Amino acid sequence: MLSKPQINAAFSLDRAAWERPDRLALTYGSQQWTVAQAALVTRQLAQLLVQGGVTSGDRVMIAAHNSPYHFFLYAACARLGAVYVPVSYRLTGFELQKLVDFVAPRVIVCDPQVATRGSFTSTGTLLQFVIDDDVQAGSFSEALHNGFLGLNSAYSVFDGAFFTEGDRPGADILNSRSYPSGLAAIMFTAGTTSAPKAVPLNHEHLWWAALNAREAFGYGNDEVVLVSAPLSHIGAFNVVALDAFTHGGHVVVMRSFDAGAALALIEELRVTAMFGVPTMYTDIVNHPDFSVRDMSSWRYPLIGGAPVPAPMLGVLASRGLRPIAVWGMTETAGVGTFLPCEHCSVMPGSIGRPVPYIEAAVVEPGSNVPVEQGAVGELAVRGPSVVDGYWHGTTYTRRAVRSGWLLTGDLAQITPEGYLTVMGRKADRIITGGESVLPVEVEDVLRQYPGVTDAAVFGIADDRWGERIAAAIVMEQGAAVPSLAEVQAFVGRILARYKVPRYLVELTEMPLNAAMKVDRKVIAKALWEQLHPGSHEGVAD
Repeated sequence: MLSKPQINAAFSLDRAAWERPDRLALTYGSQQWTVAQAALVTRQLAQLLVQGGVTSGDRVMIAAHNSPYHFFLYAACARLGAVYVPVSYRLTGFELQKLVDFVAPRVIVCDPQVATRGSFTSTGTLLQFVIDDDVQAGSFSEALHNGFLGLNSAYSVFDGAFFTEGDRPGADILNSRSYPSGLAAIMFTAGTTSAPKAVPLNHEHLWWAALNAREAFGYGNDEVVLVSAPLSHIGAFNVVALDAFTHGGHVVVMRSFDAGAALALIEELRVTAMFGVPTMYTDIVNHPDFSVRDMSSWRYPLIGGAPVPAPMLGVLASRGLRPIAVWGMTETAGVGTFLPCEHCSVMPGSIGRPVPYIEAAVVEPGSNVPVEQGAVGELAVRGPSVVDGYWHGTTYTRRAVRSGWLLTGDLAQITPEGYLTVMGRKADRIITGGESVLPVEVEDVLRQYPGVTDAAVFGIADDRWGERIAAAIVMEQGAAVPSLAEVQAFVGRILARYKVPRYLVELTEMPLNAAMKVDRKVIAKALWEQLHPGSHEGVAD
């Protein structure tokens, strides 16, 4: 009998390849792999990594648009005990080099767009590969000129016989092969200092997060999961998708999100699940095809990464969909709380209750002391999927971990019925004239203005008031843009005067950061430059 269960993703994939080898595992454009073929690619990649000197604990980084290799490389690393490190392709070369310096990967894999910017430097041995078999990515010739090696060309020469670092020739006990445990991935999230904020995720964290999602949502091994959010984001990577890939499900990868293309894939491939942020769902419901596409297969429309506007839930429900609002963070390895569709009408805007194996509490900010019922405090979580610190980040760990609880930085409150509602981030709180304002409170009101589809509220520095409230809005196509006075009158009927916006800017869409959250700093800088051309001073951080 095994001393502990095998919870390594490569083990699960190998089991699935034996159980259902011919089932589709992954679709990317016109390319498709069965479960057996996907498992073979991961073994070939593992052989390539071994030849490149990768051993247990070494880091393998990928900087690319969404790609099948996000899943293939993760499973290949899992075979070796290597550490998978996905980073955003949106980062500049300078920003990526900073992460290379921090993580010191043994291997980096880039798509042609990233690799054409130039190669990376390292104090140690660094093998640099470019994805050379992606017909959607364009030419990779410049990447080869920059010193990158073709990835497919490099691994396709291997036979795929390599199984796992723990192979014991001659072992005759089934399930006795020893797959690595311990650190599986490092993912980055937004930090509060200039130092990278790196979240270390063990195989156990990712396994428990998948179990949380399975038990919360009730999905099985036959799901068709559309991945359209960036795979450097935990929501795209480990909310159903990785679990489906390693257990014989079908994962459909979009290189980048497009609402029309997503709706077409949902209909054509009978997609059952997709995670997306509210901005993505706004694009979907506003697309002309939303009213005509067959979406009857789509059982799990998962929305998270930011507060979910109540009207959005209603629009989705009007097409027969059953949206599930989810909250989570990189530090929870996936979903932390969820609001089933049955409860959306009761508590719209809530993030629901914790998933089965996570505990949640609302505490005094910076401590683990619970606040009074109904009071706003900091959301704290603990459980087997929750990390207990940051990789080479003692400052972040010291700020976030209290006696086994992880302080999330989200401000929240619990209703008497036990629903959690996120009121904003500690860092986003606006202090104006000594009064504290939560952006989400004003944003909820702005979204009720006729024609407004999205809103973001932020602080602009002010000599007299400390900060003044500014708002950015996105309007429906053809809707009249309100004046600042009209917005002030509307908000002032619902909220206190000090919460009323003093500045207003219209955007065609909300800018998102690498974590797929609305980037208030980018909006604030754009507005400040509009008000003070040529000056960057005064923008609230």
